[in-house]
Amino acid sequence: MQNKNALEIGDTGDNVHSLQIRLSNLGFLINSFEVNKKEFGPDTREKLKDFQKFRGLKTSGILDETTKAVLLEAAFKLGNRQLYLQSPMLKGDDVFELQTQLGKLGFDVGRVDGIFGPDTVNALIDFQKNFGLIEDGIAGHETVRNLQNIKHRETSGTQISKIKEIENLRIQSSELKSRHLVVGHFGNSATLANATARMLRQKGAKVIDLNNPDEDIQAKTANGFEAEMYIGLHIENDSYCTISYFKTKNSQSEGGFRLATQCSKAITKIVDVKPSTTGMQLPILRATKMPAVLCALGPPGEVVEKTNEIAAGLTEAISNWFKDPLEFAE
Repeated sequence: MQNKNALEIGDTGDNVHSLQIRLSNLGFLINSFEVNKKEFGPDTREKLKDFQKFRGLKTSGILDETTKAVLLEAAFKLGNRQLYLQSPMLKGDDVFELQTQLGKLGFDVGRVDGIFGPDTVNALIDFQKNFGLIEDGIAGHETVRNLQNIKHRETSGTQISKIKEIENLRIQSSELKSRHLVVGHFGNSATLANATARMLRQKGAKVIDLNNPDEDIQAKTANGFEAEMYIGLHIENDSYCTISYFKTKNSQSEGGFRLATQCSKAITKIVDVKPSTTGMQLPILRATKMPAVLCALGPPGEVVEKTNEIAAGLTEAISNWFKDPLEFAE
C-alpha cells in the first residue's frame, strides 16, 4: 500500500515545490513550467526516477519515505554539521565522504554505508590520535579541516574495509551447520520464506524467519542475532527477477555480491525469466552488517507454482556460497 504522505504525479503544492528545489540543487533540473506551478508532472517524475536510479533505490518515480530520507541525506556535505555517535545514528553524504577519506588513509571504518556508527567512530578516533587531535570521535571543524588538508595523500588503492571483508570471508568455516542465518520477507512471500528457512534448518543452520514491512527493524533484528547472512524475499507483480546486493559509488559488499551471483545462478535454472544481479542501496541492504541479498521474484504465478523448487535452489545457492564465499557464480 502506498504511504498517504508519498508524492506522485498529479500532486501539487509546497511539498512538491520543495522536492523540485532539492532535486534541482542536486543537479536534476526540472522543467520550469512544472516548478512554477508547483506541479508533480512528467518531468518531475522522470528526474525523481533519475535520482532514485543514481542512488540505488527502486525507480518508482514516487517520493516514498525511503527516497525522501535519501534526498535529505544527499544535501549534507562534509563540514556542514558535526558528526558524532547518537541514536538514531546519523546518516548522510557527509558520512559517506568521511568514511571514504578515512578508508583511503588506511583507517578501518567497516562498511562504507553513510551511517555514522561505532566502526566509523573508532576509525575517526584512530585518525585523531595519529594526527595529534582531541580524541573525541567527533568530526568537528578541526578534525574535518585536518582531514581535508591531507586529502592529497589518498591513494587509489583498495579500501582497508574491502581487504578485511575478503579476508574474513576467506577464513570463515565452509560448513552450513550451526551458522546464524536470517530469511526475511515482506508479507507476500511467507510460504516461500518458510520453505527456504525450513530447508536451511534441515542442513543444520540456525535460522530466524522475519516478517516485518519495516526494513530497518528487520536489519536491527538480523544484526542483533549476529547473523552471518541475510536473504530477503519479495514476490513482484511484474515479470522480472532482480537479485540485489549492497553497492555504492565507491564500494560494495563483496560477500553480498558473490552470494547474489549464486542466487541468480540458481533462479535461472528454475524460472523462465532470467534474473539480473544489481548493486543497490535499499535500506535492508544498507543497514544489515552481514552479507545480504534481496530477491525480487516474478511473475507471481510462476513463483507460487514453483515455491519448493525456488526454496531448494536458494538453499543450495547459500550452501555453495558458504563452501566458497569468494567464488563468482557464472
